[in-house]
Amino acid sequence: MTFAGPEQKLLEKIHRTFLEIEKKSRDGHFPEDLLKELKDLLTECQSSNRPEIARLALIPAHLNPQMTLKHFVGFLVPVERLLQKKLRDDEFLITTLDKAQPVTVKAPLILVLDNIRSAFNVGSIFRTAECLNIEAIYLCGYTPTPEQAQITKTAMGTEDFLPWKSFSRLTDALAELKKQGYRVVALETAEKSLDLYDSFKKAPTAFVFGNERFGLEAETLSLADEVRTIPLRGQKNSLNVGVTAAVAGFEWIRQWNQKN
Repeated sequence: MTFAGPEQKLLEKIHRTFLEIEKKSRDGHFPEDLLKELKDLLTECQSSNRPEIARLALIPAHLNPQMTLKHFVGFLVPVERLLQKKLRDDEFLITTLDKAQPVTVKAPLILVLDNIRSAFNVGSIFRTAECLNIEAIYLCGYTPTPEQAQITKTAMGTEDFLPWKSFSRLTDALAELKKQGYRVVALETAEKSLDLYDSFKKAPTAFVFGNERFGLEAETLSLADEVRTIPLRGQKNSLNVGVTAAVAGFEWIRQWNQKN
């Protein structure tokens, strides 16, 4: 969906004003000057020949200082869709506060990422791993590291709380883990894979995840103490690596907590 120059500029200005109000609003208090500006911009839409734009002129009647922020954001959605905004998780305004003090005892779990291409996936895994309060993340091969801006945006600051190490070769990372007494578990769909939900041995564990397209190599599987797979019921036989890490991590933590 595309619009002529003036209409596109008007929509972009409306969108920016919406976001500025969302950012500056606290506890239901909206900046009156910006709210008036937004109403005026939305009213300009009534002269458009495009019905989908003209309908935006109906919104000002519903904008009042007593509305909730959730109610307000609901009127932003049609503007985002007209502009075909593809929001990422890091672009949402987070209103809940993080814990003031971290949990000091970390779960003895390490996530090992081998040749992951997507910085978004890596950032997402950092965020999941920090929420699990695990020990570390190992980044192997060409997996991007937190120095890259795309990771920091998606990780939303969790890379500052979670130790990580970079290895040129996965085999070096696995050798270090085994030397430290970690049980290496590869996550892969393989012929003799164990079900993720089978009982894990009570031991420090490292989960290994492979490339989004090609997965883990046969050599890596042979170095693992065991191979696990997430049972899937649909026609597709794979999950996004970030989702896989979350499912596997939370299941391991669930079992670990039951045994302690």
